[in-house]
Amino acid sequence: MEEKIAPSGSMRFASRARRRLLIRGVLLASDLITLAAATGLATFLRFGRVRHVQAVPQLGPGFNFQFVDLSLVILVIWIIAMWLEHLYDLDRVFWGTGEYARVFRALSFGIVVFIIATYLLHVPEISRGWTVLAWALGIVFAIVGRALVRAGLRLARRRGYLLRPTLVVGYNDEAAELIRRLFSDTSSGLVPVACLASSHLARLEMNSCAEDVPCIGSAGEIKHILDSMFVDTVLVTSTAFDPDILSRIITDMRGRDLDIELSSGLLDVTTSRVFIREVSGVPLITIRGVSFTPWQHFLKRTFDLVGGGLIVVVGLPIWLLIALLVKLESPGPVLYNQTRIGRGGEPFEMMKYRSMSADAHTRRLEVADGNEASGPLFKIRDDPRVTRVGKWLRKFSIDEVPQLINVMKGDMSLCGPRPPLPEETAEYTNYHWRRMEVVPGMTGLWQVSGRSRLTFDEMIRLDLFYIENWSVGFDLSIIARTIPAVLFARGSY
Repeated sequence: MEEKIAPSGSMRFASRARRRLLIRGVLLASDLITLAAATGLATFLRFGRVRHVQAVPQLGPGFNFQFVDLSLVILVIWIIAMWLEHLYDLDRVFWGTGEYARVFRALSFGIVVFIIATYLLHVPEISRGWTVLAWALGIVFAIVGRALVRAGLRLARRRGYLLRPTLVVGYNDEAAELIRRLFSDTSSGLVPVACLASSHLARLEMNSCAEDVPCIGSAGEIKHILDSMFVDTVLVTSTAFDPDILSRIITDMRGRDLDIELSSGLLDVTTSRVFIREVSGVPLITIRGVSFTPWQHFLKRTFDLVGGGLIVVVGLPIWLLIALLVKLESPGPVLYNQTRIGRGGEPFEMMKYRSMSADAHTRRLEVADGNEASGPLFKIRDDPRVTRVGKWLRKFSIDEVPQLINVMKGDMSLCGPRPPLPEETAEYTNYHWRRMEVVPGMTGLWQVSGRSRLTFDEMIRLDLFYIENWSVGFDLSIIARTIPAVLFARGSY
């Protein structure tokens, strides 16, 4: 048998079997620890101590059991139920919130089995309070444990561990974007190590698909290449092939111990809107539409008013202190009103703490050559017009706090695309104007995805992604991600 060639840098790639065994082991250990802790805490909360003895005369004279024994029984039932729910199947686990739904189903099924078993064995009535507590705590603890495992796995992958050498099959614009995203965020574990051109003719025109991703052949040679090269995953770019060729490629990989990932071409649609169903024997991808219902608008506006109001009231002493520091730093007003473009192209006055000298706008031409942003944006890392207090305010985005007044007025939302300057929109195309279909926000998707490091085109793409996939839950997740981004000043200047 021909020896397989490992990809460049393969010392970082564990074998497929070892990687999967390790992750399964960590998942099992997490479930055992969290579920045991849940039943132990339920016993303590219900009876005030971990051990509680109860007699069971039906099972023999003098037969007693402790609730720690019941904990072990429930633990076994739960682990079996979780296995039946494929929660240790790495091909189905780590699929977002669906994993947590399966945890809920498995533990609910397990507790029902436990109740039925105690009834059939004529065990005296088990404390209903203990049973409900064990079930509820088990769900919470197991979900938290698995969330920590997921976070730990992402961290390990970012540090170069448990990565999956990936062969990209078919090269076009979609493949180039996929490779770029996989390199920019290794939390998925997929690391492109080589690619195959869509055809032999295309292969003659290229030596690589991207930096450090050599083109080693064409899609028609995939069987031979997989025989001689170690890869964990094959990522097929669906838009690079006709349907019959795509089917042939998938057939050529049949029976091999590797993961086959097929791109959908839907780079700007969240998985929560996508599901697959069969129609007349054909698998179709269904995309759930975005619905800006009056009820959802009401929830968003209510959240803006309540959340913004609380931030204003709770932080009022701090906001007044900052206003005093701004006033003492340099002459001029405390607040700086700047004309911005809002929803539908309507201008409004956006408020900020003044972080520059009062004559900053008239001095813009003096520093125009130092602009570091792309497109119509204007950004300078060490802008000489910024005051000492202003640098600190900008670093932690505190200069944006007065925009809560804009939120209360309805000009802005807590979350949404950032409002552009009028001169920036002068360069907008119709494609760019789509980002102004919603109320602009104090924070947005691109702010928590890279902030100042992103190009203008990347910002536009993320804003449109937000609009296409908007939901109240999406807003909440962005706001939650904003907090560490601001505290650690990631990407700001």
